[in-house]
Amino acid sequence: MTALPADLLAALRDPASYPHPADGIEYLETHISHVFLAGDFAYKLKKPVDFGFLDFTTLEKRRFACHEEVRLNRRLAPDWYLGVVPLCRETAGLRLRPAGCSGGQEVEPTVQMRRLPQDGLLDRLAVQGRLKIGHMVDIARQLAAFHARADRGPEIAHGGELDRIRAPAIQNFEQTRPYVGRVLSVEAHARLRRATDEFLRDHAARFEARVREHHIVDGHGDLHLRNMCLVDDRVVIFDCIEFNPALRAGDVMSDIAFLTMDLDHRGLAALSNRFLNEYLERSGDYAGLVLLDFYQAYRACVRAKVACFAIEQDAGMEREAAAYFALAEKYFSPHRAGVLITCGVSGSGKSTLAREAARLLNGIMVRSDAVRKHLAGLPLTQRGGEELYTPAMTERTYAALRRHARAIVASGRWAIMDGVHGRRAERLAAAALARELDVPFGILYCEAPRDELVRRLERRTAENRDVSDAGVAVLDAQLPRFEPPEATEGPLCVWRGGDPPAAWLEALAAG
Repeated sequence: MTALPADLLAALRDPASYPHPADGIEYLETHISHVFLAGDFAYKLKKPVDFGFLDFTTLEKRRFACHEEVRLNRRLAPDWYLGVVPLCRETAGLRLRPAGCSGGQEVEPTVQMRRLPQDGLLDRLAVQGRLKIGHMVDIARQLAAFHARADRGPEIAHGGELDRIRAPAIQNFEQTRPYVGRVLSVEAHARLRRATDEFLRDHAARFEARVREHHIVDGHGDLHLRNMCLVDDRVVIFDCIEFNPALRAGDVMSDIAFLTMDLDHRGLAALSNRFLNEYLERSGDYAGLVLLDFYQAYRACVRAKVACFAIEQDAGMEREAAAYFALAEKYFSPHRAGVLITCGVSGSGKSTLAREAARLLNGIMVRSDAVRKHLAGLPLTQRGGEELYTPAMTERTYAALRRHARAIVASGRWAIMDGVHGRRAERLAAAALARELDVPFGILYCEAPRDELVRRLERRTAENRDVSDAGVAVLDAQLPRFEPPEATEGPLCVWRGGDPPAAWLEALAAG
C-alpha cells in the first residue's frame, strides 16, 4: 500500500465528517502526512510509507505512531495535542469520532490538535523580520527546562556513542557525492569530510564524557523555526520526531544546534546568539559548547543533503544546498576567542553591557548572579538570601566563572564574565586565565552615581524579573570595599551608559 484511499481523503474535505463546525477546510501535505485544518482543530494522518528510518505501512504501526506523536509532543505543547481520533466507516459515510467507532469500523487513526495560526509560524515571522529577542528568551527557557526533565537511561544513552554519531555524519558525504561540482567543489566536499573525521577523532573523550555525565536525552529531534509558532505572545514548540526514537536520542547540544543553525542560515546570528546565551544560563551546560560547532555543521550538512535531493523538482534548491554547505564550513573554521570581564557595583549596568558585548563578539556571557544560584541549588527565578553574598560564596562563584570561561574559550568563543569583580585579585585571576589560554583580555568598567544605582536596584526589585537578588543593602556593602580597576591590570574601557563601546570591543577582538 503506497497511498491512503481517495475516498478517505475526500471525506476529510467534507465538513460533515467532523464532530464540530468545520467550514473552510484547508489541506496540507508533507512527505509523511496528510493534514486537514478544520475549524478550530487540525487532524493529521500518517501516510502508509516505508522510508527505512520510518515505517507506517500497517494500520497498527500508524496507530502506534499517532499515539506516540501525542505523548511526545505533550512534553512541550500539552495544551495543543488533544489525542488520537479514529476515522470511522459508518452507514452515513466516513466520520471522525473522538469517543471511538462504537457503531462502525475504524478506517484510519488521526492526531487531533488545536489549530495553530499559520501566520504565527516562526519561519514566516523570520521572513517578515518579526522575530524578536523575547521569542528567543522564551524558547531558551522552555528548552532548558525540557532537557532538564527529559528521559535519560542506558538505551537513550546509545545516541551519544561515537559510532552512532559518526555513521550519519559520514553518510551525508556519501549521499551528496553525486552533487559535488554542482553545489560545492571537490575540495570543499573533501575539506568538510576531513574536518568531520578530525573533530570526531580529536574530541572522542569529550563525546564519551557527555554520555557519562547524562547529557544524552530523549529530545525533540527537529527543533527549527517551522516547528514553532507564536500564540498570544508565547512560543509553542511542536512536531517532534515521533517515528524513530534513535533520531530523538542525542546530546542536548545536538538538539539545540538545529535551531541555532537555522537562525544562522537565515542571517539571524544575533537572535541565535541570544538564544544560546539564554539556554546556557538556564542549563549551566557551558562544557557542552565545545561540541556545538560540530553539531551545527552536521545539521547544516543534513539540510544541504535534503536540498540536493530536491534539486530536480526545484532548481532553486541548488543555491540553498550550496548555502548550507558554506555554513557548515564556517562552523568548522577557526574562531577568535578571548576573555572579557565586567567590573562595577550592583546596578551599574554590567549585565546590559555584557549582553551587548556577547552580541557584538558572538560570545557567551556567564553571569555571576546565575552561577551563584546554580551553586546554591536554587532556581534562577527564586529569590535568595544574604547567604548568596557571603565571602565564601563569592569566592566559589568566581572560581566557577573562571571554570566556565575556560570551557567557553575551548569552544573558540569569547567568554564574557559578568560580575562585580570588585577586588583587584579577582580581576588579576581572570587576566591570568587569559594569559594561560593565550587569548586577549579586557575589562569593561561600569560606573553610575549612587542615586542612579539605587533607583535601578529598587526598580529591579519591584519588577522581580531579574536573576539578580542584589538590592540596596548589597550595594551599600559593596561600595566601601570596591577597588576600582587600573589601566595596569589590562585593556580597560570605562562605560557610563549609552551605546556599547563597539569600536573598543572590535579592536580588542582584533588583538
